[in-house]
Amino acid sequence: MPQAPLYFLKPAKPPNALLRHLRLKGLGTRGQRDKALHALEFIGYHRLLIYMRPLQDPQKRFFATVQFDDILQLYDFDRRLRLVFLDAIDRIEVAFRAAIINTLALDKTCGSHFYLDAVHFQDCKAHRDVMKQVLGLPEKNAAIKHYYDNYNTPALPPVWTVLEAMTIGQLSRLFSDLHLDHRKTVAAKFGYDESVLVTWLKSLTILRNVCAHHGRLWNASITADAPKYAKAIAAEFPSHNDRGRIFARAVVVQALLAKIDPTSDWKVRFKQLMSTLPTAGLGKAGRTTAELGLVAGWEIRPFWS
Repeated sequence: MPQAPLYFLKPAKPPNALLRHLRLKGLGTRGQRDKALHALEFIGYHRLLIYMRPLQDPQKRFFATVQFDDILQLYDFDRRLRLVFLDAIDRIEVAFRAAIINTLALDKTCGSHFYLDAVHFQDCKAHRDVMKQVLGLPEKNAAIKHYYDNYNTPALPPVWTVLEAMTIGQLSRLFSDLHLDHRKTVAAKFGYDESVLVTWLKSLTILRNVCAHHGRLWNASITADAPKYAKAIAAEFPSHNDRGRIFARAVVVQALLAKIDPTSDWKVRFKQLMSTLPTAGLGKAGRTTAELGLVAGWEIRPFWS
């Protein structure tokens, strides 16, 4: 029996009407009307909606004394949090790419086109997956186009050209598909077990995509491909119940950056950003920093000093 049509009948509303709707839900806007209208015009109601929900009760009414500024402060904190992580992930992606190239291309048993030989991967399926990725790389990429314009043997470009054209997601899959011995060799550059780094790269890929697509980050629980805890720094991570929280990813980022660039000030910027979390606004709704998965006293631990 065919399902009866379920019509969507909600009309689009201008900023003035949306602001009236929010006031009827109990949101305070005293002295903030112009700012609120500007935000609804240039950020958008539905973008801000995900920052309203933590400040509302189950009936979607705002908790007492919550102001429009509280929403904007949470939105701005999350925006800056995404930027801080994107900066770090960029550094990590570049470092992993270089480590794979420098380690394997220089190995006499591998060479410039090692990825063409299935012997360097876990199995034939893993090799097929990698080749599918390589063959799908955009030929308009300047370096790839240069190779095809000037060479025809081997038929595909060298690994340093191929990897530079890959996304972090493709790089992560290639690393996990490598033969165990190769993964161990690359992992030694970073000082962590290869099985740990496989999960770290996967978790950072998801994090990068959330950041790049403006997803909510501050209290997100990203349980898919949560990072495996490295024994050497296990005490720095939150409880396993909070593996999906953002702080677990922050520990991963800092652990890798400490190896990649010991002079990096990322941990300083992260700590400074955490100090700007709008706790006053969150407190009106009974929210705490626990939603980030922060470990008590984390900021004074040697790992973050």
